[in-house]
Amino acid sequence: MNALARRSRAMRAATILFAGAGLVLLAGYFLSGQRIGPGLIATGAQTVANAQIAVVQLESALTRREVVGQIESRVPIEVASRVAATIKEITVRAGDAVRQGQVLARLDSADLEAQVRQAQGRLAAAQAEYARASADEKRFRSLLALGSATPHEFDRVEAAYRATAAAVSQSEAGVAGARAALKYTEVRSPIAGIVQERLAEPGDLAMPGRPLVKLYSEKELRVSLQMPEALGRRVRVGTPLVIRVDAVGVEVSAAVSEIVPAADPSTRSFVVRANLPSGRGLRPGMFARATFVTGHEDILTIPRAAISEVGQLTTVRVVSQGGVELRQVALGRTFGNRVEILAGLNPGERVLVGPLPASRQ
Repeated sequence: MNALARRSRAMRAATILFAGAGLVLLAGYFLSGQRIGPGLIATGAQTVANAQIAVVQLESALTRREVVGQIESRVPIEVASRVAATIKEITVRAGDAVRQGQVLARLDSADLEAQVRQAQGRLAAAQAEYARASADEKRFRSLLALGSATPHEFDRVEAAYRATAAAVSQSEAGVAGARAALKYTEVRSPIAGIVQERLAEPGDLAMPGRPLVKLYSEKELRVSLQMPEALGRRVRVGTPLVIRVDAVGVEVSAAVSEIVPAADPSTRSFVVRANLPSGRGLRPGMFARATFVTGHEDILTIPRAAISEVGQLTTVRVVSQGGVELRQVALGRTFGNRVEILAGLNPGERVLVGPLPASRQ
């Protein structure tokens, strides 16, 4: 929206305010027994020699837009069990800080311990069979060398020997797998982070792939913003943003790191993300505002010291032909010691700054 359109809209709003203010002032004057001339605010001529005067300036200012969104984790982690077992204990609750490798949950290990013993028994049997087959292979190799055994007999014995060796290897793998599964009865945190949500309770059945605890890392946060599609051409990866999170009173600088290349047809907006610094009390789900520069516009400004406020009325004293006219104005943004004027003044007009000299009032 250009400056002319903004001032036009503000002028309409200011006109309504002026009318209301005029009625209030009019009632006040009647109650006090005084009269006022035509107009919303009484005017009068005053000598302004030696008074400090400022000119209403037309300046170029940055145009900013604000969008909203929420804080989220860049690396949301759902910790799940790798084995099926009954949950005996969940050791953390939402909000807890956890270390990498810390135990988050313990599962019932009775069934898995039994599986380890069974695998060890199968290994022992396979090793015994292998020992017998190994002895037969050595004996028949010697008999074959002496001509007391045929090649066919030796091949049969050697095949049995190789089969038992393979069975031993398979049984060893079974024991290793059972022992590994037994270790999985302690579910540990893969990162150092914060527990965002506890998704299971003792007595529940843990299944592979079913999340037990949801974590996030304080060092891996970002803001996800809903950007109107009309602003799409003004935003690029690297566009500077100022992020404000009112819940914790934090304002940080960031830059667009990711733009989702598809708009939501229901909201006519698309998602823009920016990485955030760690700490500052930020948490996933917090509401955030982001402002960014979209261009430049021409605005009217005057010194802040030229503005007077009486109740809900904001006025300035406009110098014209040696006199002073009290005029109500509508204010906009503040730029240092200068204030934007949305309605009530024109470029080049002069306003008083501060009080008149005592001898002149």
